[in-house]
Amino acid sequence: MSTIESLIDDLLDEEQNVHGVAIIGLDGSLVTQTENWDISGDLGPINELIQNNPDLGQKGITSITIQGIKYMVVENTEERKIGTNITGKGHVIIAPVPIGGKGALICYINPQVGPRDALFAVQSYALKLITLL
Repeated sequence: MSTIESLIDDLLDEEQNVHGVAIIGLDGSLVTQTENWDISGDLGPINELIQNNPDLGQKGITSITIQGIKYMVVENTEERKIGTNITGKGHVIIAPVPIGGKGALICYINPQVGPRDALFAVQSYALKLITLL
């Protein structure tokens, strides 16, 4: 039986570019986060972004600030929200669970790589979370 903690450990082992992980429950509350990344003060904007699924051609949310770092939202779909810091302070990937749902796997991505380098792993682990939330 997989637990949320073992799922996070497996993700961190598999994808070296994921430097911080947090999980938002289906009720919008913080389930857990890695010790090196505290998003508890940013739950309002994060939940707003998770729920924001703009129709094609609509702008939607253009930026989000997590732990004082502003990320430009470069992709915003039901499957994923990707933010990147234009001054090189890293990226965030938010993978809603289930797709288009209220829960989410949120990962801080190594500034040295592009967010897409870790996207597949993040999204596949978000799918594994469905049964745990």
